[in-house]
Amino acid sequence: MDWTALFSNMEMNSLVPDCYAKWKPFVKGGLAWFLGQLSEDRQQEILNDQLALGPFASAPQRLESVLRRCPTLHKLGQILARDKRLSPELRQSLQRLESLPPRMGLEEIKAILRRENIDLSGITLAEKPLAEASVAVIMPFTFTDAAGRQTDGVFKIVRPEAEKALAKELELWPELGKALEKICNELGLPKLEFAGPLSEAALLVADEVRLDREQIHMRRAKELYRDVPEVAIPTLLPWCTSRITAMSLVRGKPLAEALNSSNCGKAERVRIAEKLIDGLIARPFWMSETWAIFHGDPHGGNIFYDEDGKIVPLDWSLAVELPKHDRVAIMQLLMGGLRMDEKAITQALGKLGISSDDEKLNSAGNWAVSSIRKGSFPGFVWCLSVLDYAVEFGGLRLRAELALFRKALFSLLALVEDIAPKTSTDSVVVGAGLARLLREWPSRALSDPFTRNWSTHVSTAELMKLCTDMPLSASRFWFGCWSDLLSAENAKDKVMEHA
Repeated sequence: MDWTALFSNMEMNSLVPDCYAKWKPFVKGGLAWFLGQLSEDRQQEILNDQLALGPFASAPQRLESVLRRCPTLHKLGQILARDKRLSPELRQSLQRLESLPPRMGLEEIKAILRRENIDLSGITLAEKPLAEASVAVIMPFTFTDAAGRQTDGVFKIVRPEAEKALAKELELWPELGKALEKICNELGLPKLEFAGPLSEAALLVADEVRLDREQIHMRRAKELYRDVPEVAIPTLLPWCTSRITAMSLVRGKPLAEALNSSNCGKAERVRIAEKLIDGLIARPFWMSETWAIFHGDPHGGNIFYDEDGKIVPLDWSLAVELPKHDRVAIMQLLMGGLRMDEKAITQALGKLGISSDDEKLNSAGNWAVSSIRKGSFPGFVWCLSVLDYAVEFGGLRLRAELALFRKALFSLLALVEDIAPKTSTDSVVVGAGLARLLREWPSRALSDPFTRNWSTHVSTAELMKLCTDMPLSASRFWFGCWSDLLSAENAKDKVMEHA
């Protein structure tokens, strides 16, 4: 089936922002290649959906219809749903992918539960599912024990057809990477590596249907947020299997929807957004443990606000387990920024990924320092922007865990932007780190000055170097500003000469 020609008639190019005009053929070509590799039956199903939309459907509606049939593309749509660079119409369409009207019926769900050997004694299922996600359906139930006590819960059930489709699609990802690289060459676009990262990402996305992994993540998250009254994690119930997660029912709404419906004031929105940042970024990052767990898919449909006013992160099938050495490297990146040290920044980037071009990576270090001179505070958000630049222009390839971590943080920050645009992520994350540092300081006086075995991931010797280097850092800053000014004047003079 010629999907490229079909997309031309659907005006699919309108989905890509004009600022990325040169990438429009790339997006269309990549999507056409992917769909063309599916079985004829699945391609026919997608085509039938398009015909059912009629001749006047918009491009976002047509894209939404395609994504509903493809679990991996569905997940990608959820990631992009909060990206402010996309048109409001497209973002609104993609946000509908966060929680879809369920298609499965009660009898079909009962049959799956029986196949999983779930004892339904004392369990009363709802008349219909609550919602449907990319690979699972959510079914409410009430359990009544022998004493007559009731427990309200939900079954998260992997949809058999989605599991099968996901397995087939993930097989395509390594080849999709090669196809995307070929399309880049044909279109004369910057050479980016896709095959390796997509192969690694496929291993992580495969966890979407391994609900036993999700249950492990939920137990760890429950322990992490045990002493955080503003964050609640659903309680696991006894009827769990590798394809079914049974958990307590969350009575609430998606966070943005809950705040909009309650006419929440600006100050309260900022307070809730800060608690979201503190709970899902700062708290796991500033841990001394060898591994820290982050929610891997914090899009708007997965972050609820319950009736008790608590933030409830749902769907822990994707979680990022970030090792201590990666958090140390991120701190080295931040410290390099505070010292205006391009070499230290480049070294930190090299520890966070694999460089395909050292010269390009050095240019990423130059850009990082230049951005500080232009007004960026060298904090957590700056670190993310440097990573973003190094991946896009510096030839840096992140490991799968870090790539997912970066994606998850951008999704979370987009949600924060939606609910409270004036919220400062750095004030929360950096502030939490400074509070930890103050608590550590008495113990540091009696400890090895070179150890990084602290929740702030930086040694006392490095902190002292930061302090003693402040005059030099200031000199680097002002010298760089003068250099930028002179370069701008020289460029202006050259333009005048040619005029």
